[in-house]
Amino acid sequence: MDNLIHGFKIISKTALDEMQAEGILAQHCETGLEVYHIHNDDSENLFAFAFMTPPENSSGVAHILEHSVLCGSKNYPLKDPFLILSKQSVKTFLNAMTFPDKTVYPASSTLEKDYFNLMSVYGDAVFFPLLKRETFEQEGHRLERDEKGNPYFSGVVLNEMRGAYADFDSAVDRELRHSLLQGTVYAHDSGGFPPDIVKLSYEDFCAFHKKYYHPVNCKVFLYGNIETEKQLAFLQERFLRFFEPAEKPPLIPAITPYPTPRVFSATAPAGEGKNPDKLTVTMNWLLPESADIDRLMDCMFLEELLLGHDGAPLQKKLLDCPFAEDVYPYNGGQADLKNICFTLGLADIDKSAEGQFEAFILSGLEDIVRNGFEPQLIETALNSLDFYNREITRSGGPFSLVLMRRALRGWIHGFAPEASLRSIPAFQRLKQRLSQNPHYAQDLIRTLLLDNPHRTTVSVRPDIHFCENIDARLAQEAHQAAQSLGSVEHHSGSAEQTAATVSGQKADADTGINPEADSQAQNLIPHISKEELPPVEPPIPERLEYFGKVPVIIHEQPTNGITYMDIAVPVDSLSAEDYTYLTLYTSALSSMGTKTQSWDAVAAEFAYLTGGFSAVTFSAGRHRTSEAAVFFDNELRTEDVADRDWIFIRSKMLPEYIEPAVNRIFSYLSDISFADEKRLKDVFIQLKNDLDPLPSYSGHTLTALYAASAYSGSKRAENLWMGIPQLRFLRGRYAALEQKPAAIGELARKLEEIHRKLMRSGLIVKVCGTSADISVIKKALTFHLLRFDFPHRNTDGFRTEAFEKPAVLSAFPSAVQVGFAAQLLPVTFDETEYGAAIVYAQWLETGALWEAIRVKGGAYGVSAYPDSATALFTMTTYRDPAPLKSLRSIRDCIEKSIAAPLTDSELEALITGTYSTALQPRTPAQRSAAAFSRLLSGITHQARMQTIEGIISCTRERMNRLAERLAASVSGSAALSATTAEGISGGTAAVICSDAALRQTADNLGLPPLTVLTSI
Repeated sequence: MDNLIHGFKIISKTALDEMQAEGILAQHCETGLEVYHIHNDDSENLFAFAFMTPPENSSGVAHILEHSVLCGSKNYPLKDPFLILSKQSVKTFLNAMTFPDKTVYPASSTLEKDYFNLMSVYGDAVFFPLLKRETFEQEGHRLERDEKGNPYFSGVVLNEMRGAYADFDSAVDRELRHSLLQGTVYAHDSGGFPPDIVKLSYEDFCAFHKKYYHPVNCKVFLYGNIETEKQLAFLQERFLRFFEPAEKPPLIPAITPYPTPRVFSATAPAGEGKNPDKLTVTMNWLLPESADIDRLMDCMFLEELLLGHDGAPLQKKLLDCPFAEDVYPYNGGQADLKNICFTLGLADIDKSAEGQFEAFILSGLEDIVRNGFEPQLIETALNSLDFYNREITRSGGPFSLVLMRRALRGWIHGFAPEASLRSIPAFQRLKQRLSQNPHYAQDLIRTLLLDNPHRTTVSVRPDIHFCENIDARLAQEAHQAAQSLGSVEHHSGSAEQTAATVSGQKADADTGINPEADSQAQNLIPHISKEELPPVEPPIPERLEYFGKVPVIIHEQPTNGITYMDIAVPVDSLSAEDYTYLTLYTSALSSMGTKTQSWDAVAAEFAYLTGGFSAVTFSAGRHRTSEAAVFFDNELRTEDVADRDWIFIRSKMLPEYIEPAVNRIFSYLSDISFADEKRLKDVFIQLKNDLDPLPSYSGHTLTALYAASAYSGSKRAENLWMGIPQLRFLRGRYAALEQKPAAIGELARKLEEIHRKLMRSGLIVKVCGTSADISVIKKALTFHLLRFDFPHRNTDGFRTEAFEKPAVLSAFPSAVQVGFAAQLLPVTFDETEYGAAIVYAQWLETGALWEAIRVKGGAYGVSAYPDSATALFTMTTYRDPAPLKSLRSIRDCIEKSIAAPLTDSELEALITGTYSTALQPRTPAQRSAAAFSRLLSGITHQARMQTIEGIISCTRERMNRLAERLAASVSGSAALSATTAEGISGGTAAVICSDAALRQTADNLGLPPLTVLTSI
């Protein structure tokens, strides 16, 4: 490539040996836009348009703009190009993200043509959005009237943030960040504070885009094997040639250090399960800039050294604190701001002990500096960072997203992208500093923490009226707005009018199905044809070996020197009572001591030997197939392992630690003791505190599990483990422990009893790693597995016990700002029907449901998906201001979908987008985990390919047949009493919402009788 090409000057080319890539930095001469490309041989290409968007207040303008630019642009003047893309692209990632100081629009695909289709729509969206007033009112805020004529504000972002402000720990995180960054852009909430959101004007909204969305303020991050020159030409031709030079917005200024520490107090929503008489207190430091990769590596090392595991010196001190029940869950470093922030906190502190907090933290740090560190603690922290650098992960998207975030840490603040990107060379330099200075770790504690005056202490009190006060302020703003405008209709009209205006046509009043608009969308948004779809990846090579009676599944994969092991223990011989304890059991299983060793010594040993040791519950259904599912030539029979409940004991190891790690895991399972009652109580309280916020941010999952428990043994198990019954169990047990502390002994004895039963239940083991490492782990496993049995299926136990079925429509009053709903419909599929059901769900979710529930109803999200293993079709709403109304909309949308038109071209585009779910690339470890999960669910590769063929060959007739069956099921559940068995077969639904939302009774909406249950 020449130094100047397609209007770009090549600034630098850097060999990124640790990534097997080249880093190419270019700048557009005319506009100043910068491009950084990590060019390698990965066929999963990613682009991201990133803009510095520092907030000047907490109106959420950057957040609302992130939603709005994707609602129509110059070349794609449609209601929702983003939604259409999600329906018909074979994307592997598609999203937009608002950070405290930047907004990013990333997308990825494995198909070049599709990749450039995505870039065309995204680039047009960010540079040439229509930004109609109706879009602002839909995504931001609008004034409406309820059934009684009272004015109120609605809007997607507004309702999203009302939900966000109902979570206690998130509120604490905001307060501590704001305390450290007074007088900076970070003292504002870029997501938006609800009472401030409704003050944002349309004019200021448009002005913000004009100020920050010019190419001069844009960084384009690229990753993958498409040639840089081709992408620069695309950017120039499609977008940049239309711009004149502009003044670059000033960078976010350096943060002025505090001369002395500061103290703050605040309140946060109490929510359910939170004691309003106990505080959360944090100590927080502002550290060097995130762009300095060496200082960032120092901070990461310090976090691992002090807090990386329960046996780490500071983590153990926090856990042993006599005046606090729990550790603040977000302790450690945060690196997505201009400067690194570091937090140490405790939760559930008695008010009388608040004054002890500062001395407790500072003296603990002084003691650690004075005592120094054992060499094994240093090596353990370095091992953790080694895992961080080696392991390729896909958490919610491709690994290139991780690289993007690293690059933007410095790039958005004026540094070269490589300044904050290259963690592996920085890790090597850290090890050199440690080898040259034996006191380097202690020096870091003193420099970054003890001698750092930019420190705050923040005390946060749960306030049971916190959310009520926000709602009261919103109501006051709504009344003032209505009075000043004279009428709500003059301001924005109804939700239906808003949605219709955005589309430019009169949409169907009930379903939002608009055939003319859909056809227009189909013609404008490019998509690939079915013939251009790439093949799915082949099944992972695997083999089965028996070690005595124990089956061991082996996956040889290029895992970059990390070996993964899952020990699967069947639990389905246990009773329903025992099942309720299994979530606590899995938490305790990786957290206790042994008969001869304390819990902290065990934790330190596991942290040294492994990159992670944990236990989780896993429940499998059974995929329905016309032919028997056969694995490993039937050497492991499907009927012996599928449709059962398990505990997975998981670990991952570096090569030099495989043998001692395996030996320690099995000796620990033999010698574990639950008798340390103080430790067990700490584990119990941590678990309760972790699950307490579920109703505020995962209510859709809770309602779906509760409703699904009527039909499926696996969902009934999941509901007991992670659903509403588990929350009630933990809160009830906690109250009992408060009254009778000695009751912890009963928990210990119960867990001991369960452990003894499970260690006699047999095992399946799955290992994944390189060929050389597989040989080592097989040798290490041989001796230990000989004493375990095959995991025989029991004829009694949890799944055979009678249970109380949910009502047809259940409601759980909860202290949430916005609600959640789930509608479950039983429906069986054959292989071909299942593929069509996936396509239908995609059509429903991104079409009629989206229009009715998100656009008109103001909910943040809606979903629809079938599951052949449980024979259920599930629809949920997320952060929904009117969940009962949404259930009515769900029913209407299903019924109207039978007659809704769908052209052949639209169907092909829909099939293309649905097919992308089968194309999602996986890391070697994820491929291994997926293959094991499919085995336990009875899903063969042949069955999977039949489902994919069902997607590709989907017809409108097949979708209609499914819609008719779902509509019949909906009609049956609406007509029948909640107490009849027939009513259950017709579908179940559940909502979590406030008492106010429940005042919209189901009777008025034509829903089944509503059963209001006690609060969670």
